Amino acid sequence: MNPSLLPFKHHLNKVIPVNEEEFEHVISYFSVKSIKKKEYLILPSQVCKYESYILSGLFQTAVLDELGRLHTLYFPHEDWWVSDFKSFKTGQESSMEIVTLEDAVLLQISKPKLEALYETFPKFERFFRLLNENAGIALQDRVTQNFVHNAEKRYQEFRTKYPSLQNRLSQKIIASYLGVTPEYFSQMSKKKE
Repeated sequence: MNPSLLPFKHHLNKVIPVNEEEFEHVISYFSVKSIKKKEYLILPSQVCKYESYILSGLFQTAVLDELGRLHTLYFPHEDWWVSDFKSFKTGQESSMEIVTLEDAVLLQISKPKLEALYETFPKFERFFRLLNENAGIALQDRVTQNFVHNAEKRYQEFRTKYPSLQNRLSQKIIASYLGVTPEYFSQMSKKKE
């Protein structure tokens, strides 16, 4: 087995036990894609064609409002999945933009291949069900935090939940995630030092 695929095997084994033969079967449905920093994985009005597991790299998933302000939803990075799930499942145009913040390497699976994998390897369907349940819980937590907590508390939670991302992101991008201006974020982060 290619050693660069070991993180994906470990990722699967956290949810469903996969032996070597099963892993080789699963991986045959995926393709490897390399993306350079600042390239878009998807833009608004495109249809998301792939679910992508991140072997390496960092992404920003965001939406643009009517005034052209960017609102960051989350930062998919190593050992995460990245896509517009709604667009992928429904075939509707995406309302998101997903851009690389660092060079990245992905394992991608198309919808037809994913459906075929479910047919030939049924426990992978359980894997994706659990993955999507956890993503739904995380999204609910994120929305709740935005309504319940002030920016300082959201920043504290961000630092606790994603300590490894703090130094990989610009202040402007973190401010977008917190829903504050870069100027306000600068003042707030100085208080924390």
